[in-house]
Amino acid sequence: MIESPWVRAAPPGATSLAGYLVLRNPCEAAVEVAGVESKDFGMPMIHRTVVEDGVSRMRSAGKLVVAPGDVLRFEPGGLHLMLMRPLRPLAGGDVARIRLVLADGRRVFAEFPVRREAPAAP
Repeated sequence: MIESPWVRAAPPGATSLAGYLVLRNPCEAAVEVAGVESKDFGMPMIHRTVVEDGVSRMRSAGKLVVAPGDVLRFEPGGLHLMLMRPLRPLAGGDVARIRLVLADGRRVFAEFPVRREAPAAP
């Protein structure tokens, strides 16, 4: 279940945006996130920000497993959706449609509001 989804607005013409969310696993078994899909982006990916030699870099997130009843947070400075090649202009107030693909083939859909700033914490 996707909670608190949002995409950070970028300047016009930007070639990538970042998306954030909380992924909650209400199931009795672990779930593995295998990828991300969107008709709004030509190349959506899941990345993790890492610091190497004092420099922040983005790397592929690799295997993501969410234990039963647990949550996985995608947030600025950490795990995030790297949304490359927007297929339409997206500005504050717009909505991006994004699906997480699970290893068992299920897809988890959410509408991600485009915002200039992070939403207030609940």
